Amino acid sequence: MNVDFSQILIIIFIFLVFGTLITVVNLKSKGKQPVKKEQLAWQNIEDLNNKKKEILDQKKDLSYRYTAKSVDDTTYSKTIKIINEDLAKIDVKINEEVSKLTTIQKRDNPEEELRFKNLKIKGDLNEVSIENDTLKERILELEEFIKNMTKQNDYKITTEDINKIKFYSIVIQRYKDIINEKERKTISELKEMIKPNDLTIKSMVSKFTPVGYDFNKDYATALRKNYNYLRTEINIIKNDLKIIFWMDFSKVLVEKVCDEQTTSVILCSSMQAMQDNFATIEVILLEEDKVHSIVTTKIKETYYILDMVQNTPFDTYKNTDINKLYDEYRFNGKKIIKRIYSYNNLNYTDFNQD
Repeated sequence: MNVDFSQILIIIFIFLVFGTLITVVNLKSKGKQPVKKEQLAWQNIEDLNNKKKEILDQKKDLSYRYTAKSVDDTTYSKTIKIINEDLAKIDVKINEEVSKLTTIQKRDNPEEELRFKNLKIKGDLNEVSIENDTLKERILELEEFIKNMTKQNDYKITTEDINKIKFYSIVIQRYKDIINEKERKTISELKEMIKPNDLTIKSMVSKFTPVGYDFNKDYATALRKNYNYLRTEINIIKNDLKIIFWMDFSKVLVEKVCDEQTTSVILCSSMQAMQDNFATIEVILLEEDKVHSIVTTKIKETYYILDMVQNTPFDTYKNTDINKLYDEYRFNGKKIIKRIYSYNNLNYTDFNQD
């Protein structure tokens, strides 16, 4: 069979075309393989961080239950040890995945379209990391609270302390009626006690509000810092003498001592100073006829009860259902029997008239 020159050229051309196509297909499959590995590594890291978040939530819940004395010391110590070990194992696995990822990224140059998908996973992972950091901050706050409880339990009252208390009580009891008459407030005067524009309050709040403060964006963080500052700075005295006694804000922050009603006024004033018009003082009746003062507010869709007298962490009492929140609240194990009245600088409500 005779084959002319043009046929030979056509055969050679066909071989070249097929060879090129096969080479391109192979290169593409090789290029995609590292990208898939990179995506898998990112997905593994995201899954591990989600697992870490779940364990941190468990740790936070355990700390709250320990704070509320629903978990004994032995159970708390054993469980916290297991949780910390699990967290350490997850951190090791995350570091292994990060090492794999670094190796892949150094070795290969993936296609742009699939890399864009990786950027989305990175963004989701960043949100999880931020949430984990927030949880760590809450846990440190709880652990500090537990340490303070231990220190307080170690304090021993001396005989001299007891004798001084007896003497001061006798003096105060003699003049109790005079003091109460002098310190008693009308409804209008009570509302005026909330002073968001007080210089002491504004100076204190400025420490926790950033430049260009935005209520919707910055309030929750600023309030948490303000609350933690007050509960560590002020020693709240239990007023068993049934006297009314209001203290000046600056005097409280200098002497670092006052009773629960003045503490509530300072906290509520600082919240109003940060533009929280929901911030309200509520006086409630507890079991065993105990009267107590708390501060309530609503941040977005969540209701809060803030109780500095118990020195509880910021997130101890919160719920999206306000009725459940009042049902869950406890003061030294005592439930709320009823709300007596509430007030801030704008409103006063007498619940006995409802």
